[in-house]
Amino acid sequence: MEDILDKIKIKVDNIKIAETVMQQWQQLLDLLMDFSEAQDALITSYQEPYLRIEKGSSNPDNIFSEGDRFKVEQLYCNQVIDKKTALEINNAASIKKWQNSIYLEKGLIAYLGYPILWPTGEIYGTVCLHANQQLFFADLVKKQLGFIKNLIESDLEIIYQNHLNISLRKYYAELIDNLPVGVMIEDQNGKILKVNKAMEKISGYAREELLKSTVFETVVPEEQEHIARENIKKILNGELMIHELPSANRRGEERFIRLQERKITLPNNEEGIISIQSDITDKIQNAEKIKYASYHDSLTDLYNRSYLENKIQDLNQKNKYPVSLIMADLNGLKLVNDTYGHNEGDRLLKKMAAILKDSCRDNDLIARWGGDEFVILLPQTDGEAAKNIVARINKKIANTFLEFEDGSRLPLSAALGYGVKKHYFEDIFEILTDAESQMYKNKLTESRSIKSNILNTLLKTLSEKSQETSSHSNRMADLACKLAQKIALSQTEINKLTLIAKLHDIGKTVIPEKILNKKDQLTAAEWKEIQTHPAVGHRVLNATEEFSHISEEVLSHHENWDGSGYPRGLKGKEIPLLARIIAIVDAYDVMTTDQVYKESVSKKEALREIQNKAGSQFDPELAEQFIELMSE
Repeated sequence: MEDILDKIKIKVDNIKIAETVMQQWQQLLDLLMDFSEAQDALITSYQEPYLRIEKGSSNPDNIFSEGDRFKVEQLYCNQVIDKKTALEINNAASIKKWQNSIYLEKGLIAYLGYPILWPTGEIYGTVCLHANQQLFFADLVKKQLGFIKNLIESDLEIIYQNHLNISLRKYYAELIDNLPVGVMIEDQNGKILKVNKAMEKISGYAREELLKSTVFETVVPEEQEHIARENIKKILNGELMIHELPSANRRGEERFIRLQERKITLPNNEEGIISIQSDITDKIQNAEKIKYASYHDSLTDLYNRSYLENKIQDLNQKNKYPVSLIMADLNGLKLVNDTYGHNEGDRLLKKMAAILKDSCRDNDLIARWGGDEFVILLPQTDGEAAKNIVARINKKIANTFLEFEDGSRLPLSAALGYGVKKHYFEDIFEILTDAESQMYKNKLTESRSIKSNILNTLLKTLSEKSQETSSHSNRMADLACKLAQKIALSQTEINKLTLIAKLHDIGKTVIPEKILNKKDQLTAAEWKEIQTHPAVGHRVLNATEEFSHISEEVLSHHENWDGSGYPRGLKGKEIPLLARIIAIVDAYDVMTTDQVYKESVSKKEALREIQNKAGSQFDPELAEQFIELMSE
């Protein structure tokens, strides 16, 4: 505080002298005239470069008037102001330096003047006497003039200090008012004496409302009044209190406030309390969000594995038995991701999470354990109860479908297993392993079924969206088998060809129907999207054990013999043999069957086209064999 006071400087030019003080100075000058032979007595103020007459003696011989201004360089008092020392001139007419003074022009040749200083040492002005004759001023006059000087300077010190106090009061009031934290001062009874802007915002009350009330009527919730009164006693006994607590503002919004409160002495010397308050709601809420996120899976909003592992460890050490664990694995997630995209896969996970929540009790803990795995922790639950919960989950799964925009829907499927910890010596993590083993046994039988369902759903969707009908695939399979027999392929290869014919365009299910059935020429962007279907089909088939062995042929069925095909630009015999066969029979069946974008051509025209494209689009040897086959 002392450092601040030392650095604060008040501009004395801005300080106004009250008229009552000026009247007192006037009386001092009139009294002075009773002790001197002077013509006038003046009090002046200085503002460079002018000297102003503030007050003058009221005797009729005084030729100066209040408010007169003169340039100080022409006046006797110039030296007084410049050197801040007293000056006595007995006869200015005999002194060369004063020959041009305006005082001589007015016949004033004698002068006695003293400087008047502010408490800061700055010059205020002068107090002086003038005479129109040579005059040696008596010691009593000098003493009286010095006395007046001291009285005036005492007044200036009081005036300056008052001005300083007002300025400091305003400064600290503005400082407190603009602090980013709430400040509230109250007396020992809780009556609010002062608040700043931030306190208005924190409490929701206007300043005027707060200042008319107590803390108990405004900022202290009713249920906390007893605690607040006890805290006031502790603070008044000298205890510094720092605490964080929930609160509510006037609008009923739940907030968290950090309080730092201590005892202070009020201006009336009574004890009071200053309360510094910070709204830490955002901080608390962010901390809660971080804590929540650290324990929860962001997609399903279930607990995450880390949280459940800690809970499992806790239950492993407590004598609360039996404890059951259920492990669930969602079937077909990878296939849905690869076929319909990860957004649909996420929807599948959310549906599974909703089923688990709906099937369990409030005190059961459900967690997403891994990508498609879930674990449920069932405290104080025996095997029969766990079995019933598993049955309830399975029933809900059987009645739940993932529905798509095109109207198709896919049934959910999951494999579940459970285990029970009955005794303290059993390790609950071994029980989890048992549940996992049981789950995988169930998965072996259920996984193939769900994947088959997904493939059937895809084929149904493809048939509904485009002309990729079962008739088309059956005709292709028949032609492919005949060509395979002609070139003496094995029955295994022929069986593969039948599958490839059925599934070669399964990747088109992800392509919009408006593109598949567009009659006009495709745009570059639309053609690029069409070209993705071999890769999508490859991913879908690779996700299924029973169809992964044909995924390479499906990926390659649009490759051209000369390397101009897609998606990899394979050339010649780099292209799998069965894919080269499918390319020929697919092209033939499309040409000889009506399409939305073109009419069919004759068998003869189709074969001619295949012959023309032999060596460029098609394997020339296979093309020749196919033409022979179809010409027989």
